[in-house]
Amino acid sequence: MAEQLHQNHRKRVLEKFRRFGLDAFSDHEVLELLLFFAIPRADTNPIAHRLMARFGTLHAVLEAPTEQLCEVEGIGPHSADLIKTAFALCARYQIDVEKSERHSDKLSTYERIGAYFVPQFAGERDEVLLAAYLDGTGRVLKCEEVARGGHAQVAADPYKIARTALLCNAAGVALAHNHPHGPATPSEEDITVTRRLEQALAGLGLELVDHCVVARGKYTSICKLRRSTMGQRR
Repeated sequence: MAEQLHQNHRKRVLEKFRRFGLDAFSDHEVLELLLFFAIPRADTNPIAHRLMARFGTLHAVLEAPTEQLCEVEGIGPHSADLIKTAFALCARYQIDVEKSERHSDKLSTYERIGAYFVPQFAGERDEVLLAAYLDGTGRVLKCEEVARGGHAQVAADPYKIARTALLCNAAGVALAHNHPHGPATPSEEDITVTRRLEQALAGLGLELVDHCVVARGKYTSICKLRRSTMGQRR
């Protein structure tokens, strides 16, 4: 009898999703629905509530390490794998969209540069520096990871960046690094490093188009911030 009630409930939830999408779901209901596909018979509603109670928000559940997810009652390795796969799939989708639009949506504005880099840091727990090498129109010739640090800092090597830019015959470089445990706010060191990179690249005839700081799906353009500050001083 209880199993039949669960099955009927699941049918109603799935029908709700088919008709209205996730916009009609609260955060714990999204998790309840997702867990249908890992836990075939048990009631996943209380498990979803326990996940929200443990981590606080939906994004925190998705970002949580597998071992912490498995500490929640009702979550085993299979369920944790499903949650991590769903999160990775979201990031992969965003990256794929950016790749498909790369040739038509050129990185010619601060906003486009930020939108290009943000999804590439989804789920990243280390601080990483990425470089996109651009032609004169802003088209991406190559994008690569150029440095990886620990949880707090990453070193930028201007010579490595410049060498790759010259090999790509690039006209400019757009950089981005993440703050895995902080806001998308540039530190004084970030601003100083940006200035040094800008000078080093300019000496070789290359433009530093922008340097973004990314955190939790948001970004700040250091070059735009500097430009705004300079305008206020005038």
